[in-house]
Amino acid sequence: MTFMAWSEDYLTGIATVDEQHKTLVDMINASASLLAADCITTDNYATQLLDGLVNYVSLHFSTEDKLMTEQGIDIRHLQHHRTAHQGFAKQVEFLRQELDENGQFNGVKLLRFLSNWLAFHILGEDQRMAKQLKAIEQGHGPEQAYELIEGSKAEILQNANDVLVNALVNLFSQMTEQNRCLIEKNLKIEAANAELENYQKNLEQLVAARTAELTQAKNAAELSARAKNRFLGTVSHELLTPMNAILGFAHLLEQSDIPQKHREQAKRIISASEQLTAQLSEILQFSRLEAGDVETINSFFLPQVLLEQVVEFQYKVAKHKELSLLTYSDPDIPQVYCDVRLLRDAINILVNNAIKFTEHGFVAISAQLIKQEDNKAGICFEVKDTGIGIPLEKQKYLFQAFEQLDSTSTRRYQGVGLGLTLCARIIDLLGGQLTVESQPGKGSVFKIYLDLDINKTASYFNNPQDSRSLTIQLDEFKELLRHDNIEAKQAFRNLYGFFNTVDAQMTSELALLIERYEFDLALARVEKLLDGHELTSRVSE
Repeated sequence: MTFMAWSEDYLTGIATVDEQHKTLVDMINASASLLAADCITTDNYATQLLDGLVNYVSLHFSTEDKLMTEQGIDIRHLQHHRTAHQGFAKQVEFLRQELDENGQFNGVKLLRFLSNWLAFHILGEDQRMAKQLKAIEQGHGPEQAYELIEGSKAEILQNANDVLVNALVNLFSQMTEQNRCLIEKNLKIEAANAELENYQKNLEQLVAARTAELTQAKNAAELSARAKNRFLGTVSHELLTPMNAILGFAHLLEQSDIPQKHREQAKRIISASEQLTAQLSEILQFSRLEAGDVETINSFFLPQVLLEQVVEFQYKVAKHKELSLLTYSDPDIPQVYCDVRLLRDAINILVNNAIKFTEHGFVAISAQLIKQEDNKAGICFEVKDTGIGIPLEKQKYLFQAFEQLDSTSTRRYQGVGLGLTLCARIIDLLGGQLTVESQPGKGSVFKIYLDLDINKTASYFNNPQDSRSLTIQLDEFKELLRHDNIEAKQAFRNLYGFFNTVDAQMTSELALLIERYEFDLALARVEKLLDGHELTSRVSE
Protein backbone atom coordinates (compact mmCIF):
# COMPACT_ATOMS: atom_id res chain seq x y z
CA MET A 1 0.00 0.00 0.00
CA THR A 2 1.05 3.70 -0.38
CA PHE A 3 1.86 5.11 3.04
CA MET A 4 3.01 8.58 1.89
CA ALA A 5 2.67 9.74 -1.67
CA TRP A 6 5.57 11.86 -2.94
CA SER A 7 4.66 15.49 -3.59
CA GLU A 8 6.32 18.83 -4.27
CA ASP A 9 6.00 19.70 -0.58
CA TYR A 10 9.00 17.40 0.08
CA LEU A 11 11.25 19.31 -2.33
CA THR A 12 14.21 21.28 -0.89
CA GLY A 13 15.44 22.67 -4.20
CA ILE A 14 18.67 20.64 -4.02
CA ALA A 15 18.34 18.01 -6.77
CA THR A 16 20.69 15.40 -5.24
CA VAL A 17 19.09 15.65 -1.79
CA ASP A 18 15.54 15.53 -3.23
CA GLU A 19 16.35 12.39 -5.25
CA GLN A 20 17.65 10.67 -2.12
CA HIS A 21 14.54 11.72 -0.15
CA LYS A 22 12.35 10.25 -2.88
CA THR A 23 14.28 6.96 -2.65
CA LEU A 24 13.51 6.82 1.10
CA VAL A 25 9.79 7.54 0.56
CA ASP A 26 9.62 4.80 -2.10
CA MET A 27 11.34 2.40 0.30
CA ILE A 28 8.78 3.19 3.04
CA ASN A 29 5.80 2.78 0.71
CA ALA A 30 7.13 -0.54 -0.63
CA SER A 31 7.50 -1.89 2.91
CA ALA A 32 4.43 -0.31 4.53
CA SER A 33 2.04 -3.31 4.17
CA LEU A 34 4.57 -5.74 5.64
CA LEU A 35 5.74 -3.34 8.35
CA ALA A 36 2.13 -2.88 9.47
CA ALA A 37 2.07 -6.63 10.31
CA ASP A 38 3.91 -5.76 13.53
CA CYS A 39 6.61 -8.48 13.77
CA ILE A 40 8.80 -8.92 10.71
CA THR A 41 10.13 -12.48 10.63
CA THR A 42 10.94 -12.98 6.94
CA ASP A 43 14.71 -12.90 7.32
CA ASN A 44 15.57 -12.26 3.66
CA TYR A 45 13.11 -9.38 3.36
CA ALA A 46 14.06 -7.83 6.73
CA THR A 47 17.76 -8.01 5.90
CA GLN A 48 17.19 -6.34 2.51
CA LEU A 49 15.13 -3.56 4.09
CA LEU A 50 17.69 -2.76 6.79
CA ASP A 51 20.55 -2.98 4.31
CA GLY A 52 18.71 -0.43 2.17
CA LEU A 53 18.36 1.94 5.14
CA VAL A 54 22.05 1.56 6.00
CA ASN A 55 22.98 2.41 2.41
CA TYR A 56 20.65 5.42 2.55
CA VAL A 57 22.29 6.65 5.78
CA SER A 58 25.79 6.38 4.30
CA LEU A 59 24.97 8.10 1.02
CA HIS A 60 22.49 10.75 2.16
CA PHE A 61 24.33 11.93 5.27
CA SER A 62 27.67 12.26 3.48
CA THR A 63 25.96 14.20 0.69
CA GLU A 64 24.37 16.75 3.06
CA ASP A 65 27.46 17.03 5.27
CA LYS A 66 29.59 17.81 2.22
CA LEU A 67 27.16 20.49 1.00
CA MET A 68 26.98 22.23 4.39
CA THR A 69 30.75 22.09 4.93
CA GLU A 70 31.68 23.38 1.48
CA GLN A 71 29.26 26.34 1.63
CA GLY A 72 30.19 27.20 5.22
CA ILE A 73 26.80 26.85 6.90
CA ASP A 74 26.57 28.10 10.49
CA ILE A 75 28.23 25.63 12.89
CA ARG A 76 25.12 25.51 15.09
CA HIS A 77 22.95 24.10 12.31
CA LEU A 78 25.77 21.79 11.17
CA GLN A 79 26.11 20.26 14.65
CA HIS A 80 22.33 19.95 15.03
CA HIS A 81 22.05 18.27 11.63
CA ARG A 82 24.86 15.83 12.44
CA THR A 83 23.18 14.90 15.73
CA ALA A 84 19.95 14.11 13.89
CA HIS A 85 21.86 11.96 11.42
CA GLN A 86 23.58 10.06 14.24
CA GLY A 87 20.20 9.38 15.87
CA PHE A 88 18.85 7.90 12.63
CA ALA A 89 21.94 5.69 12.23
CA LYS A 90 21.69 4.43 15.86
CA GLN A 91 18.02 3.50 15.41
CA VAL A 92 18.75 1.52 12.23
CA GLU A 93 21.67 -0.21 13.97
CA PHE A 94 19.42 -1.10 16.94
CA LEU A 95 16.86 -2.72 14.61
CA ARG A 96 19.62 -4.65 12.82
CA GLN A 97 20.90 -5.94 16.16
CA GLU A 98 17.35 -6.95 17.20
CA LEU A 99 16.98 -8.94 13.96
CA ASP A 100 20.33 -10.70 14.48
CA GLU A 101 19.54 -11.64 18.09
CA ASN A 102 15.81 -12.50 17.89
CA GLY A 103 15.26 -13.33 14.23
CA GLN A 104 12.62 -10.57 14.02
CA PHE A 105 11.97 -6.90 14.76
CA ASN A 106 8.98 -4.63 15.36
CA GLY A 107 7.68 -3.41 11.99
CA VAL A 108 5.22 -0.88 13.44
CA LYS A 109 8.04 0.70 15.45
CA LEU A 110 10.12 1.09 12.28
CA LEU A 111 7.17 2.53 10.34
CA ARG A 112 6.53 5.06 13.11
CA PHE A 113 10.21 5.99 13.25
CA LEU A 114 10.44 6.54 9.48
CA SER A 115 7.25 8.63 9.52
CA ASN A 116 8.71 10.87 12.22
CA TRP A 117 11.92 11.16 10.23
CA LEU A 118 9.96 12.30 7.19
CA ALA A 119 8.07 14.89 9.24
CA PHE A 120 10.75 16.35 11.45
CA HIS A 121 13.90 15.90 9.42
CA ILE A 122 13.07 16.00 5.74
CA LEU A 123 10.20 18.46 6.06
CA GLY A 124 11.85 20.39 8.91
CA GLU A 125 15.62 20.30 9.28
CA ASP A 126 16.41 19.61 5.63
CA GLN A 127 14.08 22.41 4.53
CA ARG A 128 15.88 24.82 6.89
CA MET A 129 19.30 23.58 5.69
CA ALA A 130 18.29 24.23 2.06
CA LYS A 131 16.97 27.72 2.87
CA GLN A 132 20.18 28.63 4.75
CA LEU A 133 22.37 27.43 1.88
CA LYS A 134 20.25 29.47 -0.56
CA ALA A 135 20.57 32.58 1.68
CA ILE A 136 24.36 32.14 1.75
CA GLU A 137 24.38 31.90 -2.03
CA GLN A 138 22.46 35.22 -2.15
CA GLY A 139 25.19 36.97 -0.11
CA HIS A 140 24.14 36.57 3.50
CA GLY A 141 26.75 35.48 6.03
CA PRO A 142 26.38 32.06 7.75
CA GLU A 143 25.27 33.61 11.07
CA GLN A 144 22.87 36.01 9.38
CA ALA A 145 21.41 33.18 7.27
CA TYR A 146 21.01 31.02 10.40
CA GLU A 147 19.17 33.76 12.34
CA LEU A 148 17.01 34.56 9.30
CA ILE A 149 15.87 30.96 8.68
CA GLU A 150 15.60 29.86 12.30
CA GLY A 151 13.27 32.80 12.85
CA SER A 152 10.82 31.22 10.37
CA LYS A 153 11.19 27.75 11.94
CA ALA A 154 7.59 27.69 13.16
CA GLU A 155 6.30 28.43 9.68
CA ILE A 156 8.42 25.59 8.20
CA LEU A 157 7.16 23.15 10.86
CA GLN A 158 3.57 24.19 10.24
CA ASN A 159 4.04 23.38 6.58
CA ALA A 160 5.40 19.97 7.60
CA ASN A 161 2.35 19.34 9.76
CA ASP A 162 0.02 20.23 6.88
CA VAL A 163 1.82 17.77 4.64
CA LEU A 164 1.57 15.00 7.26
CA VAL A 165 -2.12 15.65 7.91
CA ASN A 166 -2.81 15.44 4.18
CA ALA A 167 -0.82 12.20 4.00
CA LEU A 168 -2.78 10.72 6.91
CA VAL A 169 -6.11 11.69 5.33
CA ASN A 170 -5.06 9.99 2.09
CA LEU A 171 -3.94 6.93 4.04
CA PHE A 172 -7.28 6.75 5.90
CA SER A 173 -9.13 6.96 2.56
CA GLN A 174 -7.05 4.12 1.18
CA MET A 175 -7.68 2.00 4.29
CA THR A 176 -11.43 2.68 4.05
CA GLU A 177 -11.47 1.55 0.42
CA GLN A 178 -9.42 -1.51 1.26
CA ASN A 179 -11.78 -2.36 4.12
CA ARG A 180 -14.76 -2.09 1.74
CA CYS A 181 -13.02 -4.42 -0.70
CA LEU A 182 -12.27 -6.86 2.12
CA ILE A 183 -15.94 -6.90 3.15
CA GLU A 184 -16.97 -7.69 -0.40
CA LYS A 185 -14.37 -10.45 -0.64
CA ASN A 186 -15.50 -11.92 2.70
CA LEU A 187 -19.09 -12.03 1.44
CA LYS A 188 -17.94 -13.82 -1.71
CA ILE A 189 -15.86 -16.26 0.37
CA GLU A 190 -18.85 -17.00 2.64
CA ALA A 191 -21.03 -17.64 -0.41
CA ALA A 192 -18.34 -19.87 -1.92
CA ASN A 193 -17.99 -21.78 1.38
CA ALA A 194 -21.75 -22.33 1.52
CA GLU A 195 -21.74 -23.57 -2.07
CA LEU A 196 -18.74 -25.80 -1.33
CA GLU A 197 -20.44 -27.26 1.74
CA ASN A 198 -23.56 -27.99 -0.28
CA TYR A 199 -21.46 -29.57 -3.03
CA GLN A 200 -19.62 -31.67 -0.45
CA LYS A 201 -22.90 -33.01 0.90
CA ASN A 202 -24.06 -33.88 -2.61
CA LEU A 203 -20.67 -35.41 -3.35
CA GLU A 204 -20.88 -37.63 -0.28
CA GLN A 205 -24.27 -38.85 -1.44
CA LEU A 206 -22.94 -39.45 -4.95
CA VAL A 207 -19.90 -41.31 -3.59
CA ALA A 208 -22.10 -43.47 -1.36
CA ALA A 209 -24.39 -44.30 -4.28
CA ARG A 210 -21.46 -44.98 -6.60
CA THR A 211 -19.77 -47.13 -3.96
CA ALA A 212 -22.92 -49.21 -3.62
CA GLU A 213 -23.07 -49.62 -7.40
CA LEU A 214 -19.41 -50.61 -7.58
CA THR A 215 -19.82 -53.06 -4.71
CA GLN A 216 -22.78 -54.63 -6.47
CA ALA A 217 -20.83 -54.77 -9.75
CA LYS A 218 -17.83 -56.26 -7.95
CA ASN A 219 -19.96 -58.97 -6.34
CA ALA A 220 -21.58 -59.72 -9.68
CA ALA A 221 -18.16 -59.89 -11.37
CA GLU A 222 -16.84 -62.24 -8.68
CA LEU A 223 -19.90 -64.48 -9.06
CA SER A 224 -19.44 -64.43 -12.82
CA ALA A 225 -15.73 -65.25 -12.48
CA ARG A 226 -16.47 -68.17 -10.16
CA ALA A 227 -19.15 -69.44 -12.54
CA LYS A 228 -16.73 -69.09 -15.46
CA ASN A 229 -14.03 -71.00 -13.60
CA ARG A 230 -16.47 -73.76 -12.65
CA PHE A 231 -17.59 -73.96 -16.27
CA LEU A 232 -14.02 -74.10 -17.58
CA GLY A 233 -13.08 -76.72 -15.03
CA THR A 234 -16.14 -78.86 -15.74
CA VAL A 235 -15.84 -78.63 -19.52
CA SER A 236 -12.09 -79.28 -19.45
CA HIS A 237 -12.53 -82.26 -17.15
CA GLU A 238 -15.33 -83.72 -19.27
CA LEU A 239 -13.35 -83.26 -22.48
CA LEU A 240 -10.21 -84.80 -21.03
CA THR A 241 -12.01 -88.08 -20.35
CA PRO A 242 -12.89 -88.88 -24.00
CA MET A 243 -9.49 -87.55 -25.06
CA ASN A 244 -7.98 -90.40 -23.04
CA ALA A 245 -9.83 -92.91 -25.22
CA ILE A 246 -8.83 -91.10 -28.41
CA LEU A 247 -5.18 -91.11 -27.39
CA GLY A 248 -5.29 -94.71 -26.26
CA PHE A 249 -6.82 -96.02 -29.48
CA ALA A 250 -4.54 -93.81 -31.56
CA HIS A 251 -1.49 -95.32 -29.84
CA LEU A 252 -2.85 -98.82 -30.40
CA LEU A 253 -3.53 -97.99 -34.04
CA GLU A 254 -0.01 -96.64 -34.53
CA GLN A 255 1.54 -99.80 -33.02
CA SER A 256 -0.63 -102.18 -35.03
CA ASP A 257 0.27 -103.80 -38.33
CA ILE A 258 -1.11 -101.19 -40.71
CA PRO A 259 0.22 -99.50 -43.86
CA GLN A 260 2.75 -96.70 -43.40
CA LYS A 261 0.28 -94.09 -44.68
CA HIS A 262 -2.24 -95.06 -42.00
CA ARG A 263 0.50 -95.08 -39.38
CA GLU A 264 1.38 -91.50 -40.30
CA GLN A 265 -2.26 -90.54 -39.98
CA ALA A 266 -2.38 -92.17 -36.55
CA LYS A 267 0.66 -90.11 -35.54
CA ARG A 268 -1.13 -86.96 -36.63
CA ILE A 269 -4.13 -87.95 -34.51
CA ILE A 270 -1.81 -88.52 -31.55
CA SER A 271 -0.04 -85.17 -32.10
CA ALA A 272 -3.30 -83.24 -32.42
CA SER A 273 -4.79 -85.06 -29.43
CA GLU A 274 -1.73 -84.37 -27.28
CA GLN A 275 -1.87 -80.69 -28.27
CA LEU A 276 -5.57 -80.50 -27.40
CA THR A 277 -5.00 -82.42 -24.16
CA ALA A 278 -2.24 -80.00 -23.17
CA GLN A 279 -4.51 -77.02 -23.82
CA LEU A 280 -7.38 -78.58 -21.89
CA SER A 281 -5.02 -79.37 -19.03
CA GLU A 282 -3.93 -75.73 -19.00
CA ILE A 283 -7.54 -74.55 -18.80
CA LEU A 284 -8.34 -77.07 -16.07
CA GLN A 285 -5.34 -76.09 -13.99
CA PHE A 286 -6.08 -72.40 -14.51
CA SER A 287 -9.67 -72.84 -13.32
CA ARG A 288 -8.44 -74.71 -10.23
CA LEU A 289 -5.90 -72.01 -9.43
CA GLU A 290 -8.51 -69.28 -9.90
CA ALA A 291 -10.92 -71.14 -7.63
CA GLY A 292 -8.23 -71.71 -5.00
CA ASP A 293 -8.60 -75.49 -5.28
CA VAL A 294 -4.87 -76.18 -5.69
CA GLU A 295 -3.07 -77.11 -2.48
CA THR A 296 0.69 -77.22 -2.17
CA ILE A 297 2.26 -80.57 -1.25
CA ASN A 298 5.82 -79.85 -0.15
CA SER A 299 8.71 -82.30 -0.09
CA PHE A 300 12.49 -82.28 -0.13
CA PHE A 301 14.16 -82.21 -3.54
CA LEU A 302 17.39 -81.21 -5.24
CA PRO A 303 17.08 -78.45 -7.85
CA GLN A 304 19.72 -80.29 -9.93
CA VAL A 305 17.39 -83.30 -10.24
CA LEU A 306 14.45 -81.03 -11.06
CA LEU A 307 16.33 -79.44 -13.96
CA GLU A 308 17.31 -82.88 -15.27
CA GLN A 309 13.64 -83.87 -15.29
CA VAL A 310 12.72 -80.75 -17.24
CA VAL A 311 15.50 -81.35 -19.78
CA GLU A 312 14.44 -84.98 -20.26
CA PHE A 313 10.85 -83.91 -20.83
CA GLN A 314 11.69 -81.08 -23.26
CA TYR A 315 14.66 -82.67 -25.04
CA LYS A 316 12.67 -84.30 -27.84
CA VAL A 317 10.89 -81.06 -28.82
CA ALA A 318 14.12 -79.02 -28.72
CA LYS A 319 15.95 -81.62 -30.81
CA HIS A 320 13.17 -81.59 -33.40
CA LYS A 321 13.78 -77.83 -33.87
CA GLU A 322 17.57 -78.38 -33.82
CA LEU A 323 17.96 -76.19 -30.72
CA SER A 324 20.60 -76.68 -28.04
CA LEU A 325 19.00 -77.35 -24.65
CA LEU A 326 21.53 -76.28 -22.02
CA THR A 327 21.37 -76.68 -18.27
CA TYR A 328 23.42 -75.56 -15.29
CA SER A 329 22.82 -75.96 -11.58
CA ASP A 330 24.86 -74.30 -8.87
CA PRO A 331 26.58 -77.15 -6.99
CA ASP A 332 26.20 -75.24 -3.72
CA ILE A 333 22.40 -75.41 -3.78
CA PRO A 334 21.24 -77.59 -0.87
CA GLN A 335 18.21 -79.84 -0.74
CA VAL A 336 15.17 -77.57 -0.39
CA TYR A 337 11.56 -77.92 0.65
CA CYS A 338 8.80 -76.97 -1.80
CA ASP A 339 5.97 -78.33 -3.96
CA VAL A 340 8.27 -79.68 -6.65
CA ARG A 341 5.44 -80.76 -8.99
CA LEU A 342 4.07 -77.22 -9.22
CA LEU A 343 7.54 -75.74 -9.58
CA ARG A 344 8.34 -78.26 -12.32
CA ASP A 345 5.10 -77.31 -14.11
CA ALA A 346 6.05 -73.61 -13.99
CA ILE A 347 9.58 -74.20 -15.34
CA ASN A 348 8.24 -76.53 -18.03
CA ILE A 349 5.87 -73.78 -19.16
CA LEU A 350 8.77 -71.32 -19.48
CA VAL A 351 10.96 -73.82 -21.32
CA ASN A 352 8.13 -74.86 -23.63
CA ASN A 353 7.48 -71.19 -24.49
CA ALA A 354 11.19 -70.56 -25.05
CA ILE A 355 11.40 -73.51 -27.47
CA LYS A 356 8.20 -72.44 -29.24
CA PHE A 357 9.46 -68.90 -29.90
CA THR A 358 13.08 -69.77 -30.74
CA GLU A 359 14.06 -70.81 -34.26
CA HIS A 360 17.86 -70.78 -33.96
CA GLY A 361 20.33 -70.92 -31.12
CA PHE A 362 19.68 -72.32 -27.67
CA VAL A 363 17.44 -72.50 -24.63
CA ALA A 364 19.31 -72.48 -21.32
CA ILE A 365 17.90 -73.54 -17.94
CA SER A 366 19.81 -72.77 -14.76
CA ALA A 367 19.48 -72.65 -11.00
CA GLN A 368 21.59 -70.25 -8.95
CA LEU A 369 22.00 -69.94 -5.19
CA ILE A 370 21.42 -66.23 -4.50
CA LYS A 371 21.72 -66.32 -0.73
CA GLN A 372 21.69 -68.78 2.16
CA GLU A 373 21.15 -67.91 5.79
CA ASP A 374 19.84 -69.89 8.76
CA ASN A 375 17.33 -72.38 7.36
CA LYS A 376 16.50 -70.45 4.18
CA ALA A 377 17.96 -70.56 0.69
CA GLY A 378 17.23 -67.91 -1.96
CA ILE A 379 17.24 -69.60 -5.37
CA CYS A 380 16.84 -68.14 -8.85
CA PHE A 381 15.62 -70.45 -11.62
CA GLU A 382 16.34 -68.91 -15.00
CA VAL A 383 15.13 -69.78 -18.52
CA LYS A 384 17.00 -67.94 -21.27
CA ASP A 385 16.49 -68.18 -25.03
CA THR A 386 17.70 -66.64 -28.28
CA GLY A 387 14.20 -66.32 -29.68
CA ILE A 388 12.16 -63.53 -31.23
CA GLY A 389 11.99 -61.46 -28.02
CA ILE A 390 9.12 -59.36 -26.71
CA PRO A 391 8.61 -55.60 -27.30
CA LEU A 392 8.64 -53.57 -24.09
CA GLU A 393 5.11 -52.19 -24.65
CA LYS A 394 3.71 -55.75 -24.86
CA GLN A 395 5.49 -57.18 -21.82
CA LYS A 396 2.81 -55.86 -19.47
CA TYR A 397 0.29 -58.22 -21.09
CA LEU A 398 2.42 -61.35 -20.70
CA PHE A 399 0.86 -62.64 -17.49
CA GLN A 400 -2.76 -61.79 -18.28
CA ALA A 401 -5.09 -64.72 -18.89
CA PHE A 402 -6.00 -65.53 -22.52
CA GLU A 403 -3.72 -62.74 -23.79
CA GLN A 404 -1.61 -63.43 -26.91
CA LEU A 405 0.95 -61.00 -28.26
CA ASP A 406 -0.18 -61.93 -31.78
CA SER A 407 -3.97 -62.21 -31.77
CA THR A 408 -4.50 -62.20 -35.54
CA SER A 409 -6.24 -65.08 -37.29
CA THR A 410 -3.01 -65.85 -39.17
CA ARG A 411 -0.75 -65.88 -36.14
CA ARG A 412 2.14 -68.30 -36.35
CA TYR A 413 2.31 -69.58 -32.78
CA GLN A 414 -0.61 -71.58 -31.43
CA GLY A 415 -2.02 -71.72 -27.90
CA VAL A 416 -4.82 -70.34 -25.75
CA GLY A 417 -2.65 -67.76 -24.00
CA LEU A 418 -2.66 -69.34 -20.55
CA GLY A 419 0.89 -70.65 -20.19
CA LEU A 420 2.59 -67.63 -18.66
CA THR A 421 -0.52 -66.81 -16.65
CA LEU A 422 -0.42 -70.30 -15.13
CA CYS A 423 3.29 -69.92 -14.46
CA ALA A 424 2.75 -66.57 -12.70
CA ARG A 425 -0.14 -67.94 -10.59
CA ILE A 426 1.89 -71.02 -9.59
CA ILE A 427 4.91 -68.96 -8.56
CA ASP A 428 2.63 -66.63 -6.61
CA LEU A 429 1.11 -69.67 -4.86
CA LEU A 430 4.62 -70.83 -3.96
CA GLY A 431 5.40 -67.39 -2.51
CA GLY A 432 7.92 -66.47 -5.21
CA GLN A 433 8.40 -63.83 -7.87
CA LEU A 434 8.43 -64.10 -11.67
CA THR A 435 10.23 -61.49 -13.80
CA VAL A 436 11.02 -61.03 -17.48
CA GLU A 437 13.74 -59.23 -19.44
CA SER A 438 13.45 -59.20 -23.21
CA GLN A 439 14.44 -57.36 -26.37
CA PRO A 440 12.99 -57.96 -29.84
CA GLY A 441 15.37 -60.06 -31.92
CA LYS A 442 17.68 -60.77 -28.95
CA GLY A 443 15.68 -63.26 -26.93
CA SER A 444 14.15 -63.34 -23.46
CA VAL A 445 15.13 -64.20 -19.91
CA PHE A 446 12.50 -65.35 -17.41
CA LYS A 447 13.52 -65.62 -13.76
CA ILE A 448 11.80 -67.30 -10.82
CA TYR A 449 12.91 -66.16 -7.35
CA LEU A 450 12.05 -68.37 -4.38
CA ASP A 451 13.00 -68.38 -0.71
CA LEU A 452 12.85 -72.03 0.33
CA ASP A 453 13.32 -73.90 3.60
CA ILE A 454 16.32 -76.19 4.03
CA ASN A 455 17.47 -78.68 6.65
CA LYS A 456 14.01 -79.41 7.98
CA THR A 457 12.52 -82.83 8.57
CA ALA A 458 9.29 -83.69 6.74
CA SER A 459 7.32 -86.89 6.55
CA TYR A 460 4.13 -88.17 4.99
CA PHE A 461 3.48 -90.22 8.11
CA ASN A 462 3.10 -87.59 10.82
CA ASN A 463 -0.20 -89.11 11.88
CA PRO A 464 -2.21 -92.28 11.09
CA GLN A 465 -4.80 -90.32 9.14
CA ASP A 466 -2.11 -89.16 6.69
CA SER A 467 -1.00 -92.79 6.16
CA ARG A 468 -4.53 -94.04 5.46
CA SER A 469 -5.14 -91.14 3.09
CA LEU A 470 -1.91 -91.90 1.23
CA THR A 471 -2.85 -95.60 0.95
CA ILE A 472 -6.17 -94.67 -0.62
CA GLN A 473 -4.47 -92.23 -3.03
CA LEU A 474 -1.96 -94.88 -4.12
CA ASP A 475 -4.69 -97.47 -4.74
CA GLU A 476 -6.74 -94.99 -6.75
CA PHE A 477 -3.66 -93.96 -8.73
CA LYS A 478 -2.81 -97.55 -9.67
CA GLU A 479 -6.43 -98.19 -10.61
CA LEU A 480 -6.35 -95.20 -12.98
CA LEU A 481 -3.15 -96.53 -14.56
CA ARG A 482 -4.68 -99.98 -15.07
CA HIS A 483 -7.61 -98.48 -16.97
CA ASP A 484 -5.44 -96.03 -18.97
CA ASN A 485 -7.42 -93.15 -17.49
CA ILE A 486 -5.93 -89.76 -18.33
CA GLU A 487 -6.77 -88.52 -14.82
CA ALA A 488 -3.78 -90.56 -13.70
CA LYS A 489 -1.66 -87.53 -14.69
CA GLN A 490 -3.30 -85.31 -12.06
CA ALA A 491 -3.22 -88.11 -9.48
CA PHE A 492 0.52 -88.50 -10.10
CA ARG A 493 1.07 -84.77 -9.51
CA ASN A 494 -0.67 -85.09 -6.15
CA LEU A 495 1.59 -88.03 -5.20
CA TYR A 496 4.81 -86.66 -6.66
CA GLY A 497 6.17 -85.50 -3.32
CA PHE A 498 5.74 -88.99 -1.84
CA PHE A 499 7.37 -90.78 -4.79
CA ASN A 500 10.23 -88.29 -4.80
CA THR A 501 10.90 -89.07 -1.14
CA VAL A 502 11.03 -92.80 -1.93
CA ASP A 503 13.37 -92.58 -4.95
CA ALA A 504 13.99 -89.30 -6.77
CA GLN A 505 15.65 -90.84 -9.83
CA MET A 506 12.96 -93.47 -10.37
CA THR A 507 10.29 -90.81 -9.83
CA SER A 508 11.86 -88.80 -12.65
CA GLU A 509 11.57 -91.81 -14.96
CA LEU A 510 7.99 -92.40 -13.85
CA ALA A 511 7.12 -88.79 -14.67
CA LEU A 512 8.35 -89.20 -18.25
CA LEU A 513 6.30 -92.37 -18.76
CA ILE A 514 3.12 -90.68 -17.52
CA GLU A 515 3.72 -87.59 -19.61
CA ARG A 516 3.96 -89.91 -22.67
CA TYR A 517 0.75 -91.74 -21.68
CA GLU A 518 2.64 -95.03 -21.31
CA PHE A 519 0.39 -95.96 -18.40
CA ASP A 520 1.07 -99.73 -18.51
CA LEU A 521 4.82 -99.19 -18.13
CA ALA A 522 4.14 -96.54 -15.49
CA LEU A 523 2.08 -99.04 -13.46
CA ALA A 524 4.92 -101.54 -13.53
CA ARG A 525 7.33 -98.82 -12.40
CA VAL A 526 5.03 -97.83 -9.51
CA GLU A 527 4.86 -101.46 -8.34
CA LYS A 528 8.63 -101.72 -8.53
CA LEU A 529 9.07 -98.39 -6.76
CA LEU A 530 6.98 -99.51 -3.78
CA ASP A 531 7.89 -103.21 -3.74
CA GLY A 532 9.95 -104.12 -0.70
CA HIS A 533 10.69 -100.51 0.21
CA GLU A 534 10.83 -99.60 3.85
CA LEU A 535 8.18 -96.92 3.38
CA THR A 536 5.72 -99.39 1.85
CA SER A 537 5.25 -101.21 5.10
CA ARG A 538 4.72 -97.93 6.89
CA VAL A 539 2.04 -96.97 4.40
CA SER A 540 0.18 -100.22 4.96
CA GLU A 541 0.30 -99.99 8.75
